[in-house]
Amino acid sequence: MHVEEYGTENKEIIVMLHGANFVHSFGRQYVLAEKYHLIVPHLMGYGKETDKIFDTDSQITELISYIAGLKQKVLLVGFSLGAQIAFKLVAEHEELFKAAIIVSPWLIKNDDMLRFVMEQNEKQFASFKKRWLCNLIGLMNGLPKAQRKEFVEQMQQVKIETVRNSVDNGITLESVNGFEQISIPVYALAGEKEQAEVIGSVEEMAKRNSHCHSEIWKKAAHNIPPLHYKKFNALIEKVEEEA
Repeated sequence: MHVEEYGTENKEIIVMLHGANFVHSFGRQYVLAEKYHLIVPHLMGYGKETDKIFDTDSQITELISYIAGLKQKVLLVGFSLGAQIAFKLVAEHEELFKAAIIVSPWLIKNDDMLRFVMEQNEKQFASFKKRWLCNLIGLMNGLPKAQRKEFVEQMQQVKIETVRNSVDNGITLESVNGFEQISIPVYALAGEKEQAEVIGSVEEMAKRNSHCHSEIWKKAAHNIPPLHYKKFNALIEKVEEEA
């Protein structure tokens, strides 16, 4: 599994799980490497892992092995697809983490919504194969210039099977066991302009576990890490310092 590391000289580790397609979902958080050791795994099928096809169970196994090998509890931060994976990791392997920030998880799913999201992602996949349009999408998603250039190149190698498996990944509130029992601090975030299912996922997480705090951010859509980075970075620092 390929990982990018920033601030390796720092002791406290933050593992950051990116969203589908966007390995640099946390590009605006890399400044935190001044204080923390940031680790950004490239999820299966994306970034420098495009020789693989995304598979939920295999990805979870890889991450558990890698994080356990760090030999210390870490702060886990996940966005979008990474947030869904983070939810499953925390629920099933609380012992690896001291806290978690789960941003825009889609955990309430039905067949109609799955079909709709699948269609949208397949259309987006076709757009990514046009370099100029891919660059524009990266710009609109708030990627810094250097990370945007890398994003365009990496997306040319992503396979449609990875996109489909990422959407229909089998991670839901009902399919994952153990979240209700964990005792580490969890912050669940969504933007007020996101789909109702994402907002509902965040609110339901807080209902199911008293250690989970939910926030719906005003004026935000599915873009909290790149476009609301000042507030988000401050939250990461707060959670890290209190954990």
